[in-house]
Amino acid sequence: MNLILKTLRLLLAVSLLFAAAPPAARAQDTAPVDGPTYVVQEGDTLFAIARQFGVTLEALQAANPTINANALPVGATLVIPGYAQTEGALVTHFVEAGETLSSLGPRFGVERATLVKLNRLVNPDRVYINQPLVLVGAPQFAPLANGGVVQLAEGQSALAELAARNQAVWAVAGLNQQAHAAALLAQRQWRWAGGEAPLKALPAIFTDLQLQPTLFIQGGTLSIRVKTSRPAQISGMLGQWKMTFNADPAQPNTYYGLLALYRLADPNLYPLVLTATDESGRVSRFAQALPLRAGQYATDPPLTVPPETLDPANIQPEFEKIQAIVTQNSPVKMWNGVFALPSVGVLRSLFGSLRSYNGGPYDSFHGGVDFSGGDDRPITAPAPGVVVLAEPLTVRGNSVIVDHGWGVFTGYWHQSRIEVQVGQKIETGQIIGYNGSTGRVTGPHLHWEVFVGGIQTDPLIWTETEFP
Repeated sequence: MNLILKTLRLLLAVSLLFAAAPPAARAQDTAPVDGPTYVVQEGDTLFAIARQFGVTLEALQAANPTINANALPVGATLVIPGYAQTEGALVTHFVEAGETLSSLGPRFGVERATLVKLNRLVNPDRVYINQPLVLVGAPQFAPLANGGVVQLAEGQSALAELAARNQAVWAVAGLNQQAHAAALLAQRQWRWAGGEAPLKALPAIFTDLQLQPTLFIQGGTLSIRVKTSRPAQISGMLGQWKMTFNADPAQPNTYYGLLALYRLADPNLYPLVLTATDESGRVSRFAQALPLRAGQYATDPPLTVPPETLDPANIQPEFEKIQAIVTQNSPVKMWNGVFALPSVGVLRSLFGSLRSYNGGPYDSFHGGVDFSGGDDRPITAPAPGVVVLAEPLTVRGNSVIVDHGWGVFTGYWHQSRIEVQVGQKIETGQIIGYNGSTGRVTGPHLHWEVFVGGIQTDPLIWTETEFP
């Protein structure tokens, strides 16, 4: 009897033990998908990752069935479908100015054929600035992070370019898989290692090329810095718009070009063309497409203004007068750092908004920012400069334009009275005039504009970002 009770107690304990244990984990309903992986970064979403790698959201979810798209954990590893016979972690690189597949492959240690395949490139010789490219995280061969890919123009000496970069012929020959120096010297394109700049594929005279900002938006400002191996004259074009470059006196063989990105330009790829002419007259040319993105701007309510300020007979001559001034270039940069605000008034209207006057179409935009305030509110200079216009105009009212150098001008419209004269040098904070209601207005205010390369840009960018 005691033996039976002991046996029953043992069976009961074992049954309770199994009841308390968690159920065995079920196998995934969907078999795991083989392929390369991506590690989730801060701010990522599943939709953004799918777009980044050129796959559909549905395919990405199917390859990662256990991932919760609404709570994507940072550091999680995702399988990226659609990259057959590719292994390892994938990363995205945004093409920098001067980069091509010829430089990206050696820089990251990835074969050109792999880059073409990963990115499904139809024209591998034409990658544009800011184009997202998929790379294999683990290099296929030893990367060459710093240096350059030299492209010699007709008449340029390979030996001279090697000497300018302090490169030994035999070392560069080995880097380019050439057994003899003579074979290297016969090439018009070759890689070299060294320096501080990332590896790029630039014409021989260019040693570095940097663009600011990283995204190019309608109404923004583009700043380009060019470094060369010897003194040169630099010129440039972005689409139909001319860029003027000025030498930086503090840095030898360094040049800056500034240009506003026209507010009404179509979002598209625009050719950026830079030309360098050295002291011997030899010309080198760089070209790469730059993407202009749409800005996020408002549409203002219809406005009613004095009819004479809409008369083409008044508008066109005044526009031409302003353009003749703001398209000039003074070779001396007079400002440092960000611009100050020219008024203590409240911002009443922002740059870029579409406008309709007296029942007309929305075919123009607000070319500056408006500050509130009556006729007694002073207008102060945001940066040092020289007054180049101070007079009454029909559309803009009592107006002042200040030249800050390097193709940068500021305009102050609708003043009640002007306190400066043409040719006067002014400093930051100096009174230029006072708010008013002259010209095309609906009430007293200051309208402030910034011109860069003859084109209006959002003035507030210049109060937040240091150019160049």
